[in-house]
Amino acid sequence: MWLITKYGFFSVVQKSGSSKDELTVRSRVRADLESLKLKYLPELGMITESASTDYRYRAKAKRSDVMAALVKAVGDIDYSNFKDEVAKVQGTSRAHVYGEIWHTLHKLQTTLPTPKQSDKTGNAAAFGGVLVDAQGRVLLFEPKNHFDGYHWSFPKGRPEAGETPRETALREVREETGYAAEVIAEIPGSFAGGTTENQYFLMRPFGPPNSPSKCETANLKWASPDEAKKLIAQTTNDKGRQRDLKVLAAALEVKALFAT
Repeated sequence: MWLITKYGFFSVVQKSGSSKDELTVRSRVRADLESLKLKYLPELGMITESASTDYRYRAKAKRSDVMAALVKAVGDIDYSNFKDEVAKVQGTSRAHVYGEIWHTLHKLQTTLPTPKQSDKTGNAAAFGGVLVDAQGRVLLFEPKNHFDGYHWSFPKGRPEAGETPRETALREVREETGYAAEVIAEIPGSFAGGTTENQYFLMRPFGPPNSPSKCETANLKWASPDEAKKLIAQTTNDKGRQRDLKVLAAALEVKALFAT
């Protein structure tokens, strides 16, 4: 069993040769086992170390004690976002690692059909994200050299081989803004641009951003809804400007649903 908690990552197994009542709790970080022992499992035995095993640190405990520790850990859940809680307890670096695990495991879930290469108008399919923060602001990016007349817009792009729409949107957000993010909901509707037919997801960021792609992004700005409308209005590409204003309005409607 894998256990990912705000205090650490663990693998719990019954090793060959152990009695049915004895479990081995393994971890790749010694401090994780120490935190588990301190918080939930004081009965955990001596922590041993071996550089020749896939889990460097391990300790043994009775099955009943491990079960009781899991009950305590579940009873302590008082947060609405796990990765944010990990960032508070173990730091943003650990939260980023768990974010990558989340992204990988998301491949088990398919919420939208495989993206079509183009729609009936001949426009290619593209997918993007609207990031919102705890203050209700949205994230806009400024395309380098105001490409195609866009002054401020939302990150989006075409899928790479084998990507789902959600995976494409998360990758484009990560590349064009530097933020790792998680999807809150799909924004209903399809939004036509000059050369692409676009679908978007409402997202929330977690952790500090990395540097965005220098070849695509000149600047980033967190803006209130009113500020975002004014910034998007600077775009000289009429079709793109109207599209992004519609995306903003639709995103704010979805956000309002999740705030109630």
